[in-house]
Amino acid sequence: MAKESLKEILLDSKPGNYDKIMNLSITQDDIKDFNDLYCELVSLENEYQQMILGRKEVAKDLVKKLELLKRMSELIARGIEIRKEHYEHFTRDLKNTDIDEYYKVLEILKQLASNDAVQYEIKTIRYPAYDSSERHGYRTTDEYTGEITILAEKEALSKFDCSKKMPYLTQEMLVEIYQQGFSMILVGNDEYMTERLNLTNKQTLGSYHPIVFYLQDDELSNATEAFMRFIEENGTDLNQIATCDLVYTIKSKYQKQNKRKELV
Repeated sequence: MAKESLKEILLDSKPGNYDKIMNLSITQDDIKDFNDLYCELVSLENEYQQMILGRKEVAKDLVKKLELLKRMSELIARGIEIRKEHYEHFTRDLKNTDIDEYYKVLEILKQLASNDAVQYEIKTIRYPAYDSSERHGYRTTDEYTGEITILAEKEALSKFDCSKKMPYLTQEMLVEIYQQGFSMILVGNDEYMTERLNLTNKQTLGSYHPIVFYLQDDELSNATEAFMRFIEENGTDLNQIATCDLVYTIKSKYQKQNKRKELV
């Protein structure tokens, strides 16, 4: 079934069509429809200007076309503004931007850091978490499912079973990974377990549920440095780019820069 155009939806406008209209993505065909409708308007205006009789009925048709053009132009302008804001987001400084595809970032870093001597792994673990907040002078504690994804050295993650929900998780269990001498990267919905670990060399990427880096002098730290240089120069929009292409590009250009610096 062919997708309805903006023009078709507006001509068949009903009270229940609001969500359909507001969620519609403007296409090139919609712009062509707008252009064709405007050409029809100009042609009808020329006819109107030559008329003596029947102007009232033609004026009604002109009003209908102008009303449709107005509604189309408003929605087209809205679509343009949304797209402009989307791309503007990826031009910001790293401290003011977020990454949508955090798992892709972890996969890129895993592949950049892993080699014959050391292997890194990604695990997502779920566990009971608690949100304590005060409302109207009363403190309440709500339980929810905490979920964090960890990238670290493979053996250091071996004690975590991601196949089922863990009965509990403590900060000490995460700190132990770092104390074994390995960098680790965390992201998740429980900031107590991701952002509030009492560890040094902490970096964050993003503001809401950021990717949190606890780095040491190892391959994962080197991979992170190369990745950060890549997104600093090229932006954080990784959509529509294959992971293998990103890994190849970062390895061939940005990790080589790291190695050259080490040799100087």
